[in-house]
Amino acid sequence: MFESLLLAWYLQLPVIVGGVLHMVVVTRDLWPSLKVPVWQSLFGANKTWRGMLFMPVLTALGACLLYPVDPLLGSGSPFAGHALWLAGAVAGIGYVLAELPNSFIKRRLGIAPGATPEQHKHFFILLDQLDSGIGVALAYVWFLGVSWQVFACFVLSFPLTALVVKRLLYWARLKKSAV
Repeated sequence: MFESLLLAWYLQLPVIVGGVLHMVVVTRDLWPSLKVPVWQSLFGANKTWRGMLFMPVLTALGACLLYPVDPLLGSGSPFAGHALWLAGAVAGIGYVLAELPNSFIKRRLGIAPGATPEQHKHFFILLDQLDSGIGVALAYVWFLGVSWQVFACFVLSFPLTALVVKRLLYWARLKKSAV
């Protein structure tokens, strides 16, 4: 089980890099012409084409940064036999697609984009961390063939990882809230 948890954390590294770099893009308002909502009435103003395009690209870059380390793991690497950039892109696509149902539900409940309601606050904070984690984990199961045990470890550990990274982004003034 400990090995599955370590693999899950290793698999999170490309998503962390992609997410941090995406927050730089958002905070600095880079490529503003792509800051167009995918479908505002369904998902809100914060789900933009810029995010849909850049998260997969930046997560692919994050996976490529593993290149010096990954060969050392040999056949023990979850990326063994796969192109790092492609695995990262697939993870980034899983990330952005999995956020859409949550946004859809929140818009139907009248929750503003980027807001966390006071009623059931902790549930929505957890949901905001779980959605993308589940999407990435499913993408890794599909593309890399990771085990369901690694999937479970990924999904269970991702909310904590996401909250820690978001706190660091908040402290670095790259994010408006710490959750």
